[in-house]
Amino acid sequence: MASVVKTPKDGAVVLHTWNLTTADATGDAISVPGASDRSVQFFGTNWGGATALLEWSLDGTNYVTATDGQGTAVSFTDDGGEMISENALLFRPRLSVGGTAAVIEALLLSRSTMR
Repeated sequence: MASVVKTPKDGAVVLHTWNLTTADATGDAISVPGASDRSVQFFGTNWGGATALLEWSLDGTNYVTATDGQGTAVSFTDDGGEMISENALLFRPRLSVGGTAAVIEALLLSRSTMR
């Protein structure tokens, strides 16, 4: 699993960063249940045919692909980003198609409204 780096930002904002590769295609899951606002961005130095997506889970075992505000799967084959509509216990990025020598950074920004 690709480890995650958690970087606190202003106030209740946190940036989570993963480096996904063909050999390390699944990111460690993070728990952000109090974050009502979440967005994800993927960008790569080499996509190599890879498909990156964001997944969520309520039990830590069964994951499904996250969707944006229009209900479209959050899935990319090139650099891009999107807001996340689900409020789930766990999130993780994953390369569903590993590609050839893919090197992709995944960023998830969350803002908690809990006090």
